[in-house]
Amino acid sequence: MKRAYLMPICGVVLLLIGLAGGMPSHAAERESQLLTGQLWQSMSPDAKVAFIWGIGNLVEYERVYATSWQEGHRSLVPYLVQGLSGVPINEAVDQIDAYYATHPDQLERSVVDAIFQAIVFPKLQAAKSGATTTPRRPMR
Repeated sequence: MKRAYLMPICGVVLLLIGLAGGMPSHAAERESQLLTGQLWQSMSPDAKVAFIWGIGNLVEYERVYATSWQEGHRSLVPYLVQGLSGVPINEAVDQIDAYYATHPDQLERSVVDAIFQAIVFPKLQAAKSGATTTPRRPMR
């Protein structure tokens, strides 16, 4: 009777050992996997649109479903919401392309950083200085 329980337990233990040995241990050497300008330049226009669309969906989700920001909580989302509002996706792609074309030394930096440098910061600065901009369609 004891042997009937021992065999399945040994089988499970051996299976777990086998699975653990086959899984890479990346916990100590984990690096961020941010999309850089170098990869951005090699992407198809559709892939670029999909990336910006994903960022837009994330920002919209946060805008709609996030509760009020806690005191002292720092987030980039409010800046993205304000900076990307009204910017069509294709225009955002064009602005990021132009940013990397004029800043080839920044190709190792993330595309999210390029979004801030090319789109968000200039728009926030224009709003702060009171400059008027032409209304644009919402980012979808």
